[in-house]
Amino acid sequence: MSGPGMQPMWNQLIHLSFKSRVSLQAQIREMLVNGILDGHIPVGVPLPSTRLLAIQLGVARNTVALSYELLVNEGYLVTKSRSGHFVN
Repeated sequence: MSGPGMQPMWNQLIHLSFKSRVSLQAQIREMLVNGILDGHIPVGVPLPSTRLLAIQLGVARNTVALSYELLVNEGYLVTKSRSGHFVN
């Protein structure tokens, strides 16, 4: 399942509002959960690194890292040592 043609278009799945009362972290989490539940992000798909997604979204890396961590705790993502985060 690797290769650019098989990956979701992250910048099309995640649209942040910097004026929202909802935190950026919560917005990222919500949009990833919606993408997973709607089938736009299939099981087993690797998510971009926290650094890459943060750059693409124009947010701090910690914002993405905390979103990923919460999604791991909730069971939506799994981590694989030295490989990253994957949809569970």
